[in-house]
Amino acid sequence: MKILLVLLLTLSTFFPYYQATGNYQIEITSTASASHSEFKIHLLKNGNKTKVIYLKRKQEDLKPTKQDSLEIQELVKTFENDLEARKRLTQIFDKYKSYEKDSLIISSNHPLLRISDSLSKERTLKVVESDRRIVLDGTRATIKVRHENGPAYELYASSPRNDTHPLFHQFITSSLELYRSNAEKPILNKSDTQGY
Repeated sequence: MKILLVLLLTLSTFFPYYQATGNYQIEITSTASASHSEFKIHLLKNGNKTKVIYLKRKQEDLKPTKQDSLEIQELVKTFENDLEARKRLTQIFDKYKSYEKDSLIISSNHPLLRISDSLSKERTLKVVESDRRIVLDGTRATIKVRHENGPAYELYASSPRNDTHPLFHQFITSSLELYRSNAEKPILNKSDTQGY
């Protein structure tokens, strides 16, 4: 009896770590190289509440601080051959991007959640290393997925279409259709989202 009690107590302490809550975040960033346009879609699922945030990059970025400007000058000298310098430059530039923002709250039985639930479990795009390349004439999309009880990971897609990345394409188009049909003055029109 004591052994059974100890076993149950031990398992009950580990159970919360293995129990999936279903809470997650999906962040999609889509950048068009030719037009220098960028938009983001964040879906935050937390219990029965799901918020979808839409962001459109403004043309004017914020001005870097003097310290960051000096660091940029130093990093530019070595970034071609230094992966860490490139990552740091990207972090600094991202810090000064500015966005227009809008959001929607959707119900726990909304059809978009079936798509996002599937996308939150998707890992096959991750293995396509060629999608990490710089795209000169199309769109580059990054999908960041973070589960409440697990590590975050990223997926990549170049010019995602229904025939190349069906689940990803369905998520983008469905979330944008939802937004455009519910927003009084949408900040993301088709011309802002590379035709999506």
